[in-house]
Amino acid sequence: MNGRGWLRGDRGAALLLVVVALALLGALALGAFASARLEERSATNLRFATEAFEAAEAGLTRAADRWDTTALGAAVWLPRPEPAVVDHGARSSATVTRLNSTLYLIVGTGERLDGEGNVLARRVLGLVGKSLPLGAGGAAGFAPLAERSWIEVYN
Repeated sequence: MNGRGWLRGDRGAALLLVVVALALLGALALGAFASARLEERSATNLRFATEAFEAAEAGLTRAADRWDTTALGAAVWLPRPEPAVVDHGARSSATVTRLNSTLYLIVGTGERLDGEGNVLARRVLGLVGKSLPLGAGGAAGFAPLAERSWIEVYN
């Protein structure tokens, strides 16, 4: 028997070891890419939710700033007939509900839309406040309650 007899049983072991090592490296790379893609999607969804949140806040602000009163002193806010576009792809709307003679609830809805107008994210915020009487300049106003007047509404 020559000195090479012991090698015959180990032929191809190096190739098998390299293939297994490459498979493990490929699986690690695939896992890293999947993790990065998931992180990117999460960041995109967070951006859409933030844009919808900002649009809802804009709806609340617009409703509170456009506060008006009638001759009887009852607060009335006249909403726009359609939701207002805050930015390309985002829109907001607001509704006002009378809670009692002086307290009102303004509910602002913000939506982030895709290019076709489908909703990607929606946030709903509420603001509780009171109607201020007519001032010296003849303008009434809306004042949020001092404590816990702002809420995020979950539906």
